[in-house]
Order: sequence, then C-alpha cells, then structure tokens
Amino acid sequence: MISRRHLALLAVLALSTLGAASAESTSVSTEEAMALLTRPATAGVARRDVDYHGIVPSFLVKHTRLHDGINRQEQVEDDSVEVQRERNSHSRVRINVDQYPPKDQIPDVNHPQVKAWVSEIDWSKVPNIPVAQGLPDAPRFPKCPPKDQVNPNHCWWSCDGCLQSDDVVSCPTEGHWGLTYDDGPSMASKALVKYLGEKDLSATFFIVGSRVVEYPDILREQVAAGHHIAMHTWSHGGLTTLTNEQIVAEVKWTEKIIRDVTGLTMKYIRPPYGDCDNRVREILRQMGYTNVIWSQGWDTNDWRLPLHMIKTPEIISTFQNALENVRLIKSRQTGSLEGPITLEHDLTLQTVDLSKTIISIGMEKGLKPMNLAQCLSDLSPYQGNGKSSVPLNKDNAAAQAPKSNNNNAKTMSGGKSKEVTAPADGAPSQDSSDSASAAGGSSSTTTKGKKSAAASLQSLGVVALGGISAIVSYFLIL
Repeated sequence: MISRRHLALLAVLALSTLGAASAESTSVSTEEAMALLTRPATAGVARRDVDYHGIVPSFLVKHTRLHDGINRQEQVEDDSVEVQRERNSHSRVRINVDQYPPKDQIPDVNHPQVKAWVSEIDWSKVPNIPVAQGLPDAPRFPKCPPKDQVNPNHCWWSCDGCLQSDDVVSCPTEGHWGLTYDDGPSMASKALVKYLGEKDLSATFFIVGSRVVEYPDILREQVAAGHHIAMHTWSHGGLTTLTNEQIVAEVKWTEKIIRDVTGLTMKYIRPPYGDCDNRVREILRQMGYTNVIWSQGWDTNDWRLPLHMIKTPEIISTFQNALENVRLIKSRQTGSLEGPITLEHDLTLQTVDLSKTIISIGMEKGLKPMNLAQCLSDLSPYQGNGKSSVPLNKDNAAAQAPKSNNNNAKTMSGGKSKEVTAPADGAPSQDSSDSASAAGGSSSTTTKGKKSAAASLQSLGVVALGGISAIVSYFLIL
C-alpha cells in the first residue's frame, strides 16, 4: 500500500511537471533580463528588522533547520540524493546533483575546483581576523564575545553593528524601497513571483545554492519575470564562523550553479544572518561582490512565523511602526533622507502571504517597492556584460544551453538524457575549455523536436493529474 508520504511526494512531482506543461515557450537574453531589472519602479513597500541578538539558542537551531530544508513547508520526504534526482527528473531544468557539493553542507575545501578558486585570492590583502566561534547549539551562528572584548577594528556587524562605507543598507532615494527575499528558490517562490507580477513589481532574491539544486526551473522563472538575483551562499552558515577557504567554497559553488542554470554571474551578496567582518568583506570584494545587509528596524523576522515563534499581528505591528519612523533612514555620508531595504523570506507560503499584506500596507503609505538594482540605480546588476540565453521550456532548454560571460557554462549530457546538465566535477567555470576537458573533452546537449498534437494532449493530461495530486497532497500533509 502506498504511504501518505509517498502520495504527497507524487503530488509535488506532478505539480513540478504541471509547471513545465504550462510554461511559455520563450527565451530571455541577458540584455532582456537587464532591461526588465532596470525598468522604472512602480509604487512600493516597506519592512522592519528584529535582531538575532539575544535569541535563545534553541530558536537559532530551528532557524538553521528551516534554512537547511528540514522544516520547509514543501518538504514531504527525506532529501536523499535519490530523492533529489527523482525531483530533478520531473523538472524542466535538470541538474546533475553529483556535480555539486552535498546540499546544506559546507563544501569540501580540498576539492580541486575550490583550490583553484582559492588561488585567485590575494591573501596578503585579507585581514588576519580569527574565525568566530559558533553557539553551542547552533555552531554555524556566530557567538559574540562580551562587548568590551569586540575589536572595533574588525567591524563585526553581527556583534557591534559596525558598517563599512560600501555596505549597502538603504536606498539612496527617499520613498524607494528595496524589496528583498532570502533563502529561495522554493515552491513558495512561484506564488510570490505570480503575485509580484500581478502588481507589476520586481524584487531581489538572495539565492541559496543548495535550493537551486532542488528548484533550478523556479530560479529561471524568477529571472524571466524580471526579478534580480543575488548571492546567499551554498549552505547558509554565518561567514565569520567559516575559514577563508570555506567562505570561497560557499560563494563560488553557489555562483557556479546559478551561472550554469541562468548564465548570470551575481554582483551582490547578503551574508547569512548579515554576519560579516572585515575579513569576510575583503574576501567577498575580491570575488567581485558588494555586501548588502538591510535597514535597521526593517527585518520582518518572518522566518519565525512557520516555527510558531511569532504571530502575524506582531509582525504587522512592528512593520507599521517602522513605517511611522521611515524618516529615520538617512545617508551615513550626507544625512539626507533615504529609503528602506527590507528583509523577508520566500521559503514558505506563510511568509509569502504575509509579504502580500506588508506590500499592500507599505504601498498605501507611499513607499515604492523595487528590486535592489533599481533601488541603487545600478544599470549593471550582474558581473560582466556577457550574452546568454535563459531557456524556459524543454525545447529551448535542450537546444540553447545557458552560457556565462566567457562561454564558461557549457551543458553536458552526464549519461542520461538531460535538457541542462551542470559541468562535471572539477571543471573550472572561468573557461569553457576547462569545462569540456573535465568531462573527457565532450560537451553535448539533447535536442527535442516540436511538440506533436499527441504530446500536447499528454501535457493536458499531466496538468489534470497535477491538479488532482495537489489536492490529495494538501489533505495528506495536514
């Protein structure tokens, strides 16, 4: 007899295929993505912020588990490699999970590719700041020493709120609102993208590499819808708790998988928990990243909602209070009024539904929500000026493999028939010849012909199955 958990898993897989059957048959070039990102922003939203400081360690354990995919609302089965492969086989964008680090784990620093990345850093410029200790129950969350023992020269944001002049924490223009979401993509991201599209709004999504392994097609949908994507590391660990080599591995593997899937190389990064000091900043800077945190008082703390650690009215009340004090957001250089950058999460439908309410309230108060690139008037929101396509459907995904700035993300067959497969292990992403040689000198894509009438009818059947499975899944998981 099929268990409830297996029925729920089948429902999720059917929904994934449902998305594939209903997708538009279009491709989006890098230039088109840029145009979508930098279009004039419409009316807007706002947010607030509750520090992690002083939170009971057990709460932080739950927070870490949420990020690691254990408590996510759409998690209906253990995420073994086999389950990842099964999920991926039903995705429009297929990832060979064997070619990337294990998800939600700090990548191996002894991997040849990581060593190549590490060698590109000028370590003489990186401050000699000790690696921070983690909390006993949450080792990947930094443990702050007593305030009188925090070295001000380290500029450790997590423990003394220190900011450097190039840290991004607000929008330069009063009334503009940087709408940002962390920790996706997830199934809930689809609902958020749909809502933002209905409101003609664009946001920035800070992407976790491990989630891309699970939902590469959703990441492409976010880009195609005109949203801005940015870096949020591979496994969501506090960067001050990691060694220099681990920081490089966390960032570069995430950079690689996102470039393999979308052809885009990110420019902005939000360290998990905002955790950074001058050591972390310099390493990120040398990899081409601008550090982004959020405006003080504008973290919604929405991640606590699915864990039943906070209720929606409390979040709304805090947000409304932030709106009343929005004029406290000022330039650190000139003192002129600026706009907020807010922090939300797109991991669960609860946080997405909350965001809809927050957006409505913020817009009523006159804030103009926009993605980070619009907020900063950045016409080049990604590294480099490469030309690449972002295929959105099976036919185009097979025929048009995404390419990075230097044609460095060639797709490969990887054994089984796959529309898009990441380069083989150890293939340096900086050069296309390296990607090809890592797979024994071969690089190929699988093409498919135009859909026949019979295939179209089959797609309709999948749509119906997906709808039925979704209903079954809903009641079984309750």
